[in-house]
Amino acid sequence: MATLKEKFEELIHKDWSQFVDIEKSGDTTVDEATLCALVRACTDTNNSNAIKTAFDRIDGMLETPVEIKVPKFYIRYINAESIEPQAPGENRVKLIEGSENGEKTKSSTYDPATAKLRETLLEMREMPRQIIALVLENKRLIEENQPTPHDPMVKSVIVANLLRNASKGKMAAIDLIFDQIDGKLTRTITLLGGEDVYVDDYLSKEAPVGAIKDENGYYIAEDKSMTTAWLRGFSNSQKGLEILAEGLDERG
Repeated sequence: MATLKEKFEELIHKDWSQFVDIEKSGDTTVDEATLCALVRACTDTNNSNAIKTAFDRIDGMLETPVEIKVPKFYIRYINAESIEPQAPGENRVKLIEGSENGEKTKSSTYDPATAKLRETLLEMREMPRQIIALVLENKRLIEENQPTPHDPMVKSVIVANLLRNASKGKMAAIDLIFDQIDGKLTRTITLLGGEDVYVDDYLSKEAPVGAIKDENGYYIAEDKSMTTAWLRGFSNSQKGLEILAEGLDERG
């Protein structure tokens, strides 16, 4: 038996007139009635939660990027008076290949027969704004059994209603469009209050290559191995996992 997702995906690719026929049919199954109710919520109301459900079920839920800001560990060389000599061959210049301006203009690959909701939104956002009213007007004419020059697909009606709600200033619709086009906002978790950690070294008379002087005149240099070791210990501890979970819950 086909899943609800598979049936829903089949439904959004139908023309609106076909959808109306299914909705009115006395042979409609419970699954079809459920999906028709979802489509109606997506196309006849400003219920952005219903539209989000449609996007999630058809295209999959969007990933939420998470950035974890960890403290940097520095060695502060209290008694260092100079920087150790640089070994031959260390000062190598890294070439950055490519160019920031090397982006090529991509032609549209939109295929109405296979495109899902997110692809349909990406396609319609480039069209003149009159497309929203046109799609919804054709929807109305079909429901009133009046002649219409075009029979829009169910997915186009869903997207058109989402765009109409956004044009009316409905923030839930605007947020949903931002998420579907640009992706979700990054959640940031700052560990140890974002403060860097300094460890004093009283033995070394020379600071390593790359060290700089701080405001007190001491040589300091980042020790990435300490940061790596701290992260490894943090991620392997139960307390560390609890802190990360709390950070995600606070922003969820």
